Amino acid sequence: MRNKLFAAVRHDKLKPGMSSEYAKRMEIGALPIMKKMDGFKSYHLIVGADETIVAISLFADKAAAQAATQTMMAWIKVNLVPLLVAPSETVEGTVVVAA
Repeated sequence: MRNKLFAAVRHDKLKPGMSSEYAKRMEIGALPIMKKMDGFKSYHLIVGADETIVAISLFADKAAAQAATQTMMAWIKVNLVPLLVAPSETVEGTVVVAA
């Protein structure tokens, strides 16, 4: 892959009935902020069974991902953490294959 991206993948278990609220908060609260950040490429939210979600954020590089996390952390603690059953599981790394 010629233009490598850096991904931050978060897996969460939400409180019952909170997937729509989580998606709404991301769409109207976090995404407008993220879209203005240098190096931000895309965001994808997948809602699975039993209120599990996977959020995939793609950035130009690791530095852009780290800056986004630092910028968004206070917002996440206030707006998303109350919807979670447990802390997020996170995997970060360079995207090595994409189509």
